[in-house]
Amino acid sequence: MPPGYTWGQARADAASGLTVAAYLIPQVMAYAALAGVAPVAGLWAAAPAMVIYAFVGSSRLLSVGPESTTALMTAAAVAPLAAGDARRYAQLAAALAVAVGVLALVAGLARLGVIAELLSQPILVGYLAGVAVIMIAGQLEKVTGVPVHGESFYAQLRSFGGGVTHAHGPTVILAAASLVLLFVLSWRFPRLPSAYTT
Repeated sequence: MPPGYTWGQARADAASGLTVAAYLIPQVMAYAALAGVAPVAGLWAAAPAMVIYAFVGSSRLLSVGPESTTALMTAAAVAPLAAGDARRYAQLAAALAVAVGVLALVAGLARLGVIAELLSQPILVGYLAGVAVIMIAGQLEKVTGVPVHGESFYAQLRSFGGGVTHAHGPTVILAAASLVLLFVLSWRFPRLPSAYTT
């Protein structure tokens, strides 16, 4: 054990690691699917990234993990180039991830993080709201059982509207119950882990 590192700190770190793994594993699998690659790709991508950050990261408190907006942007950029070829899609997604990583390292060395301060709050809120709406449209099929087709947001909405009468009852009930549970947990039991826990 390193000098100055106590068993109490080790237990706290172990509990933190288990907590992070409990939400990170399903999260990376879901976001990988959102990006259009196999869920296992999310596991392979997340593990080395966190290990590397443990050695080169600048903050002990920064949360490192997958990002839904990145997954959506990956799918939007790669899908037209892959032309339906799953193997080419995976290769392009991997190349994009490496290219973005290199650009991020260069930007960090050049101290370009200050550029983010130039983005106004309304722009950031609008961007995140748009991503949320696109994600909701992309999950309509999973929470209703209605087949949804189309690459664009409006195409997916039209597809969903045309088949909404074929919604799968048990699936809708389960999705609605899960949503209600999330709100109830945050309202009645704010100390328990929920979608709004910070």
